[in-house]
Amino acid sequence: MNQFDDGIREGMAEGERLPTDAAVVYARVQELSLSYRRRRRIAQSAGSAVLGVGLMAGLVQMHDFLQGGTATPQVTSPAARPADPSPSKAAPAPTPSKTEEEIPGRRELDAFFNAGYHWAEAEKLARLWHLDDPTDAKVMAGRRLLAGERLPIAPG
Repeated sequence: MNQFDDGIREGMAEGERLPTDAAVVYARVQELSLSYRRRRRIAQSAGSAVLGVGLMAGLVQMHDFLQGGTATPQVTSPAARPADPSPSKAAPAPTPSKTEEEIPGRRELDAFFNAGYHWAEAEKLARLWHLDDPTDAKVMAGRRLLAGERLPIAPG
């Protein structure tokens, strides 16, 4: 034969001569099983924590989306602002931002929510008007409300 076969035969013959106690083998199996279970539980709990944080962040975002995202930012009055300690420095130029009129559909959404309608009515209107997205129904309903028309569903 060759040298590899001889090495394998010698190793197997040596292993056959070693006494193996069933209790020792069983104890080792139990010990390994316990360590594997611990590792698996740690990995599962870490994954659950990451998933939970992601779900909470998504829930907060979804809540804002379902409310129509019409929350207005807090604006402080000039009198409430602290005095600038160094008036000699030139203030950085403010970045231009979109006004409420520049955001497409903003007026329509505001009209929809100001009339007392909510997400449930938007879903009903979307089904009634055969639209896939309730947001489109909110915009269409807002246009009709701005035009002075009445909607087929009363506000909830």
